[in-house]
Amino acid sequence: MTPSLSEIINKACTLKTNEEKVNWLRANNTVALRNILIVMYDKNKIELLIPTTAPPYTPSESQENHGALLREARKLKYFVKGRGSDDMKQIVRERVFIELLETVHKEDAKLLLKMIKQKPLKGLTAKTINEAFGVIISGEKTDG
Repeated sequence: MTPSLSEIINKACTLKTNEEKVNWLRANNTVALRNILIVMYDKNKIELLIPTTAPPYTPSESQENHGALLREARKLKYFVKGRGSDDMKQIVRERVFIELLETVHKEDAKLLLKMIKQKPLKGLTAKTINEAFGVIISGEKTDG
């Protein structure tokens, strides 16, 4: 089974060497993975249009939604300023985010909640991400 985005990122954080982290990220490279990392790490360029605190939601208990975030990540554009949905009503935008949290696997929902805080994860730096994917994160202030 393909690992979920939360599994990919969590494992990258725990690998010992930078080379292992880069190789793992490259082996699991998807647009969804890169986009989540960009939103999480590049607060110099990415401005979120939703609050950075967790909204009330009911985590999914289903195992059928493993990997759903890979498909649903296209909705991230609704939460980022300048991605074509700035004129969306705020109540609708926040409802879409809650629905996303309730649709994806509960571990991926936790990843999305970490993403909206825009804080780098312990064990994974912007430098490592840029080494894996080319320069997708701007500035060294985003290192974790």
